[in-house]
Amino acid sequence: MKTKTLSLSTILGFLGLMLMIHSMSSQAASGEISCSTAFGEKTFSISDNGISFHKEDESGVSRSISSIHGESVRTHKKHLGFTKTLYIDGNKYRINVQNTQQFSDVNDYLSITGPKGHEMTYPLNCHSV
Repeated sequence: MKTKTLSLSTILGFLGLMLMIHSMSSQAASGEISCSTAFGEKTFSISDNGISFHKEDESGVSRSISSIHGESVRTHKKHLGFTKTLYIDGNKYRINVQNTQQFSDVNDYLSITGPKGHEMTYPLNCHSV
């Protein structure tokens, strides 16, 4: 009776291929994502380099009011999405995007927690730019 054995290089190659496929399919924020809360109270852009919050002035021109670079943002990647946590002016901002391929105002949200623990949660309307 003859049995086939797999070589170590075949097993390692297969594991490497599976790891590469998994990392490509679970890539969180590929490209730039633009999000806003209901009625446009908060608008921001998420890129590979960080997060930029925007505000319109009286003439309707949008400008970046604060930009947080990647090293100040904690990112927790999920299978299809991500959660980003950052601090601005003593407030904790948590941005949750459940699925970057199919955005949902039910599952995607911005949560802002104040220094005293008061938390406000806003549904997000996101799209890829």
